[in-house]
This record gives sequence, structure tokens and C-alpha cells, in this order.
Amino acid sequence: MKNKIIAVIPALNEEATIGNVLKNVKKYVDGIIVVDDGSSDNTYNISKKYAVVLRHKKNQGYDKSLNDGFKLAKRKNAKIIITMDADGQHLASDIPKFIKSIIGKKADIAVGKRPYKSRFMEHVFGNYGKKIGISDPLCGMKAYDSEIYKKIGFFDNIGSIGTQSLFLASKKGYKLKEIPIKLRKRKDTPRFGRKIKANLKLFFAYLRLRRYLNKNKQ
Repeated sequence: MKNKIIAVIPALNEEATIGNVLKNVKKYVDGIIVVDDGSSDNTYNISKKYAVVLRHKKNQGYDKSLNDGFKLAKRKNAKIIITMDADGQHLASDIPKFIKSIIGKKADIAVGKRPYKSRFMEHVFGNYGKKIGISDPLCGMKAYDSEIYKKIGFFDNIGSIGTQSLFLASKKGYKLKEIPIKLRKRKDTPRFGRKIKANLKLFFAYLRLRRYLNKNKQ
């Protein structure tokens, strides 16, 4: 298959939403990989009805989940890798816009731009991302030409909440493109927790990213 498209979706205790998410995503891709990151609910059993499921016995975090998902997508010969959240906020109907950008060579990585940001540190990340033309680098909905992943050799190895490979790709001269997306509001507790806890996680990820990029300026 020339442009095999695989979605990689990390999930942690998302039994309330994962089924509908996968049903909708399945309409637009050739395969789905769910990385169940130590869920204690029924996420695994629901997911395996629609997707290949990688299961972490213990929670290993967002970046490790995506790292593992990308490795498997590569083994499955994905040409385009789509990332989405499992909480139902991202609309599967936006996927074709991302695919079109990659196939049409308008972008090597297409990044969703959410209509709003909920946390202070998301704004900080956004201001930092503007230097590479991306105002919402933390958006979990992205599309990657798999060649970028193969050349970089990893998705993330510093715990940057999905931003390290994006900034590295920009540094290496690859094309990035923002794509406005819609969001559904989630009613339960977000994966990264409530505001204080979430902002602390984002703050330390931001520091790790800045430190890494400062050490690798060449």
C-alpha cells in the first residue's frame, strides 16, 4: 500500500470514550495502534475490538506510549502516522486534512491548532513554538511522514510531551504546518490532571525541551 496510514492513540483509563473514538478513526485510516498505558478499567478490552493494542502493565507516560506506538507503526510499514487523544476531544473528521497535507507534500509534520488552551503552560509552550511556526505544539493531534521518524530514530527521549521530534524536525529543515481543528470538551479529569498538577508536568517538560535544544544548537 503506497500511503499506508496508521493512527497511534495512547490511552489511560478511557473506557468511557475509547470505543467511539476508535469507531470514528477507523473510517479514515488503514490501521490503529492503541497503547494502553497501564489502565485499570476496561480500556484494553474495548480497544482490542477495533485496534492492535500494546499494553503497559504499569503506567509509563505519554511519551513512552507514543514511542512504543511509533515503533510498531514503523514495523507495519506506515507511510503516515496520525496521533490522537483517546478522550474524545479530537474529531476524527479532521483526519483527512492532516493526511492531505502530508500526501500533498505541504508538510512533513502537520500539527493541530486547538481553538483554545486550558492551561498557563500551554500558552508558554505556544509562545516558544512560534519560533518554528507552530503556536500549539502540545496539541495531541498530529500527522507525521514516517520518514521523519525513521531519520530522527525516535519519537521522544527526554519526556517533552510530544514536542521533541517536532522541534528536531524543524531544526533539520523539514516542513511543518498548522491545521485548525475543533474540540469537544471532556467532562472528566484530563490525562495530565487538574490545573496545578498539569502545569507542573508541562513546566518540567518545557525545561527539559529547552535544555535539550540549547545543548543541540548545531
